[in-house]
Amino acid sequence: MSGIPRGRRTDELVKLVIDRWPDHAGYLAKSFQGRDPAVTAVSDELAGIVLTLGAHMEGGVGRLIDDYRFLCEEIVLPEQLHFRRYRRYRLSSFEDAERECYANAAFMDRYMNGLLVSDVVWSNHAHAFTAYVNEYLPRLPKGGRHLEIGPGHGVFLYFAARDPNLGRVAGWDISPTSIANTRAALTALGVDRPVELKLANLFQVAADEAPGGFDGIVMSEILEHLEDPVAAMRAASRHLAPGGLLWINVPANSPAPDHIYLVDGIDHARALVAEAGLEIVDSRAFPMSGATLEEAVQRKLTVSCVVLGRKAPEPGLLNQEARILEVSEHGA
Repeated sequence: MSGIPRGRRTDELVKLVIDRWPDHAGYLAKSFQGRDPAVTAVSDELAGIVLTLGAHMEGGVGRLIDDYRFLCEEIVLPEQLHFRRYRRYRLSSFEDAERECYANAAFMDRYMNGLLVSDVVWSNHAHAFTAYVNEYLPRLPKGGRHLEIGPGHGVFLYFAARDPNLGRVAGWDISPTSIANTRAALTALGVDRPVELKLANLFQVAADEAPGGFDGIVMSEILEHLEDPVAAMRAASRHLAPGGLLWINVPANSPAPDHIYLVDGIDHARALVAEAGLEIVDSRAFPMSGATLEEAVQRKLTVSCVVLGRKAPEPGLLNQEARILEVSEHGA
């Protein structure tokens, strides 16, 4: 794996992974091959965060790496075999996922730990994370209000919390374990600004509780866990200010024990966001490690689909923008 510039902290994490799982070295070489400097820089910073969080855990970083291997071999691989055979996810209801996964706290801890490492070492996860850091967060206005729905391991929320441009940072989750893990991660990473963490079901938060309360909302790897992702995005958009942004990261053809809604590609992801009533601002598709986008589409391999939607501005603001454009083009 020599000759691939990854950064000091990434090199340290990769070495620790290979020390505990030598057979994974070939996969890692493919995953880091060809990453551009922007992705490498964000991944290296994230690797440092993984190492810091691991140091605060019982069992240390080794526990994270063992849980990452557990994710690959015991969680994802059996679901991939089912998907290759039947071209559908094994489960189709949230109730089934709740019973098999979410109600099992020990399983979910290992699952989330493994995903934390994957955000560095899986190419599609690393690229999607970089898009969040370098493309979504800078779009928010000065003093902007940011909400993440389902913060999971808390690292996405950490990058928002450390952004001096943002005035309000919040996270909602239906899982007390997730809220606790997010709070612990923010504490371990030294976040000292207020971050609002709320145990909340998106579908049950009244629209008038935080009407237009956020300039940006993130739903990263959430939609595939839901039976009706369009309804979830509509519910989220109630809490967006006019002109506010909804950043979606949803994997296509990505079997996992709690994935129930199958997205089959970036066009499908874009269509879901449009169906939710949002204007498509931008979209990106990042294939899994070792595959080009064309290969991933043809073979139905995992692709991380990132879509940025925007809530319509208020009618008066639209008229004002149109007038500004007219003046700029033709003079007052």
